[in-house]
Amino acid sequence: MDAVVVLHEHRIGFIVLRDEDGGFIVAELQSSDDIQRGDIISGVFDVSQTQTFKNKANEDEVDLLVHGTGMTEADAIKFIQTKTAS
Repeated sequence: MDAVVVLHEHRIGFIVLRDEDGGFIVAELQSSDDIQRGDIISGVFDVSQTQTFKNKANEDEVDLLVHGTGMTEADAIKFIQTKTAS
């Protein structure tokens, strides 16, 4: 599945993506920080363990730990706000 990066919270190393169905995914960067808003990330997002995904924008591999899938935009924002408040 492909998903588009809609937010990169550099301070805490999290990204929010919009999937092909319009749901939101929250993931934590485990490797490269070379991700920009608008990049297309490809892989299997339905597991909660670190996996390697492909950034189609620059052909790099990126390791992500998926924290949530199929979220609403409000839920994804709330999750990120909780992490930045910690």
